[in-house]
Amino acid sequence: MITRIRRPSAPRAASCLLLLTLVGCGSGDGAGSSDDKPAPSVSASASPQSSPSPTSSVNEDGTAKAGTRVKLGEPTLLRYEGGTKSGVLEVTVTGIEKGDRADVASLGLSGDAKKMTPYYVRATIKNAGKNDLSHAAVDPPDGLLDDGTAARQLLIIGTFAACDSYPKTKSFPPGASYETCAPVLADPGTEVTGAAWTGQGYPDAPASSGVTWTP
Repeated sequence: MITRIRRPSAPRAASCLLLLTLVGCGSGDGAGSSDDKPAPSVSASASPQSSPSPTSSVNEDGTAKAGTRVKLGEPTLLRYEGGTKSGVLEVTVTGIEKGDRADVASLGLSGDAKKMTPYYVRATIKNAGKNDLSHAAVDPPDGLLDDGTAARQLLIIGTFAACDSYPKTKSFPPGASYETCAPVLADPGTEVTGAAWTGQGYPDAPASSGVTWTP
């Protein structure tokens, strides 16, 4: 298996190598239709669970604006843009788990990467709009370090049982949802305590310019 350290120039779902790269180059650089709105049953005012936190701000359609901060576990409506697809997603960061270096021992990491600790950012992603997003290259939220900077992405082609980030969007009509996971790496002395959604309709970098979840 080949390992490289670089910023990806393509969506993770379309990559053909194992990559270690800084978060921030998401797949949302396409310009699809932007007229999708949240389905009535999942609008931001539909239930307390879908409401933004006091520190967040929303667009007219109920989706979070760039720079919004929410709490871990809080469902958040996000605009999605990627390739020819666009729509509205409800994203919930359900947990952040600290892994073990043994989990990634077989991935061929080298140099400083071998000293890093893997973390698994788990989330649920729901198609909360009216557009069919089947086959959309949806990246999961990535890790946010305890100092507020982005964790390093671990991009894996193939099956990684501990944390599968491949988008389960072969069929992703309105109302459908799936569970996903982003494997990320933290340098010694740092921890992954939050999550960030960048690209895919939001600024690529820094992490704070997208949507962030913190404890």
